[in-house]
Amino acid sequence: MKPQIIKTEAGEELVVLTRREYDALLASIDAEEAEDCGTARLMDAYLVDEAAGRVAAIPHWFVKLVIEQGSPVAAARAYRGWTEAELAQATGLNGDLIARFERAEAEPDDGERQRLAEQTGTEPDWLR
Repeated sequence: MKPQIIKTEAGEELVVLTRREYDALLASIDAEEAEDCGTARLMDAYLVDEAAGRVAAIPHWFVKLVIEQGSPVAAARAYRGWTEAELAQATGLNGDLIARFERAEAEPDDGERQRLAEQTGTEPDWLR
């Protein structure tokens, strides 16, 4: 794809694509949106499962932090503005274990999740 760029008298840049390139661009956007919608539906199905006793809501700001930080534990730590060492000290958990949680190499058990939530001001269910 080699678009042509035209500059208007006002300095605005316009991009000229072939119809084929334009259609391919739209298709890729639609595919990404469909994937995002599918992920959201899966999360909703997991988070709101009354039969399993799960009726949770995760705030948008925390979801955004998870996306930016890469894991719920890293997001909770970033929310507090702490380093891994500070989180380890506050929770009494080993720093190496905190790092493993953040790299998704280990999952906090219920007690660890509770301690992490209490110290970071989040909810235990958000850290799953």
